[in-house]
Amino acid sequence: MQENSSEFKNDPTENAEACDRTLASSDAQLRKIQLGEVGPYQRLEFIGMGGSGMVYRAKDAGGSELALKIMTVTPFISGTEIRRFLSEAETSKKLRKHPNIITVYDTGQDGNSYYIAMELVKGGRTFRDLSAGYMSIEETLDLLIPVASALEYAHKEGILHRDVKPANILINEFNQPLLADFGLAKTETAERMTMTGSIMGTPRYMSPEQCGFGDAHPTKQSDIYSFGLLSYELLCGHFPYQISNEMPLPEIFRVICSENAKPLRHHRKDASRNLEAVLARMLEKEKSLRYKDISNVRSDLEACRQGRPVSVRRLSPAEKWERMLRRNAAVSITVAILMTIALFAYFIAFRPKIFEKIYFKHVSDVEAVAAKRKTISLEKELKNIKEGGGKSSADSLDLLLASARNELASANLNDAKKSFTELESLSSAQSELGVRIEALSSLARIEMTLASYDQATKLFEEAEKLSAKDSFSGKIIAFEIAAALHLSGRKDEAKRKWRSLARNDFNYSQGLETKAFEDYIELFSSAMLYSEARRVLADGAVRVSAPFKGLGYWTLAESAGEGPERAEMLKKASESHGAFIWLKKSSSNEKGKQK
Repeated sequence: MQENSSEFKNDPTENAEACDRTLASSDAQLRKIQLGEVGPYQRLEFIGMGGSGMVYRAKDAGGSELALKIMTVTPFISGTEIRRFLSEAETSKKLRKHPNIITVYDTGQDGNSYYIAMELVKGGRTFRDLSAGYMSIEETLDLLIPVASALEYAHKEGILHRDVKPANILINEFNQPLLADFGLAKTETAERMTMTGSIMGTPRYMSPEQCGFGDAHPTKQSDIYSFGLLSYELLCGHFPYQISNEMPLPEIFRVICSENAKPLRHHRKDASRNLEAVLARMLEKEKSLRYKDISNVRSDLEACRQGRPVSVRRLSPAEKWERMLRRNAAVSITVAILMTIALFAYFIAFRPKIFEKIYFKHVSDVEAVAAKRKTISLEKELKNIKEGGGKSSADSLDLLLASARNELASANLNDAKKSFTELESLSSAQSELGVRIEALSSLARIEMTLASYDQATKLFEEAEKLSAKDSFSGKIIAFEIAAALHLSGRKDEAKRKWRSLARNDFNYSQGLETKAFEDYIELFSSAMLYSEARRVLADGAVRVSAPFKGLGYWTLAESAGEGPERAEMLKKASESHGAFIWLKKSSSNEKGKQK
């Protein structure tokens, strides 16, 4: 047998009492070792160092040559190493019937030396000496299939190799591969032979679970993964990942556990897609996606050799996505939470506002079309009156008032201004006080919409003189006078006007519990002056009667000062303006400021 030194051995040193008990120091023993005698065997030539002892070319009593692995117990040899050597001896004897597993003839102990006598492989070649990456696919498969068969036999005997690598596969004179070095082998049901945290195997060829990935428990699938690495290296001439012997151990483990192997055909265009799928399945990080049994691997490699279909296929995009999510559980959970929050925000916060905006636009469009049609109809009737259609002056005034109202509702400010100017003149001539007050108020609101606040103030004050001081219309006009003064920058005058409207005995503790329109004007005026009144209005703004809802939101906006709350309130005021068309102008002015 030819043994090459392992690339990495990291066994802990233990103080084993068994070492002391087995040490032999007699002169006779020393002479036997010097003479090359160990048990019934004569050492002829040193071959190399194995993972758990020195390997010699030797001969038995009959003169037949063989390989002899010897471990001599010293104070520096741990109990774990002794047990591992003995385990290798027992394990190898169980597997000696398979033609692709190195044959063990005998095991024993001679004083403080343990030995294993086994088949000698002439030439001493291993898979490491092959021209990896340059052999044909067929030649490579002819070497890999027997190794898979040897692992299959070991697994059926309940033995895991745990150190499958090129240096542990010898090639005899008939070019047949032989699986060797079961020094790290264990039965599936056996307890671990090493302390927690120790490294078992050669790091570059270890499976993800041997590196701590997933359940961190080596199984038959761990050997399958290592065999997959070996197969990939033999086919391509290099590893599927960027790993070097100089890399620190944690970095090697990180690469093995996190980086995916590049597809085989990326390096070997002559490889079939079936063979690529077989290697990809052997090299899956998750055991649940990897081959369950090496016998399936052997069968699929034979199918690839013969050009037949295999039992596996490449993962679909959906399966790759699912695998990615499992490997990045923390990121996946975070993304899922963020998406849930985003959807929640859309359906709870943004979607209702979008539909509300669409609804208000729809209502506005319908009202505009209806007002336009009504205006056209009224214009026809007015034309008939002017041409002597027989209508009375009262009917003429009513038609003109209806027409002006529709023009104002349609936001036709120029036409509405002409109509209300004419209406103010006619109502004055006919002593129609109510119509004249409405005409003056509407003209004042048009001027406020046009930002002519001084002119609006004059018109409102003229309408106020015609109104009863304590009447509801009089209070509305007085409030709008204060609003015009406020918007024109005459803040002190505006406050004096609102103070005259505010009610001193308003019970703020009851909140907004009223159905009287006069109470709204008194509350709005108080809110422009006192924080307590503003709080009551803010709590009950949604319950304000529809004709005055917009005026209530405007009051909240102007009393709030600058900031996002002001913009939001002005937006709501614009959407609920009702007869107070100048509220739309206030909102558009605010948007201009923000820009």
